[in-house]
Amino acid sequence: MAGLIVVLLFAFAMGYSATLAEPALNALGLTVEDITVGAFKKSLLIQSVALGVGAGIMLGVAKIIWNIPLFWLLGPLYLLLLLVTRFSTEEFVNIGWDSAGVTTGPITVPLVLSMGLGIGAQVGVVEGFGILATASVCPILTVLGMGIVVNYRRKAFLRDYEPENLELSADV
Repeated sequence: MAGLIVVLLFAFAMGYSATLAEPALNALGLTVEDITVGAFKKSLLIQSVALGVGAGIMLGVAKIIWNIPLFWLLGPLYLLLLLVTRFSTEEFVNIGWDSAGVTTGPITVPLVLSMGLGIGAQVGVVEGFGILATASVCPILTVLGMGIVVNYRRKAFLRDYEPENLELSADV
């Protein structure tokens, strides 16, 4: 059991660190910070995506190890994404769903596919597919979740620092 935990933690660490090295994520982070006028910082986006990819790769490795059908991993996650998408603003929905594209970059894909094939060969499964699919769905969830938090904080900040003596008239 300890060996399985080490494999899962290694999968998380590899996915997390490979994502940090993706050049497209840096560019996306700069764009997001500009679009949100600094509310969603570049570093926050990078960490959110990296955590999501790490968790997704760990989930994909668990799928291979325990031979879990891919549908039972992706189906509930996509249903959850539909729900979270419903409660997010359009800017964060676009950012979240675009962040999944970062997982198909030149650094993450070769590492993920190699790891999937290697683990699949070691545990004797016919195929090692599903890791990239789970690595793409989880960052969407983490970025949308972080977007909800950022929106809440932005609204709280605006509510706390609203001038109390400013009255808006209806004829303005």
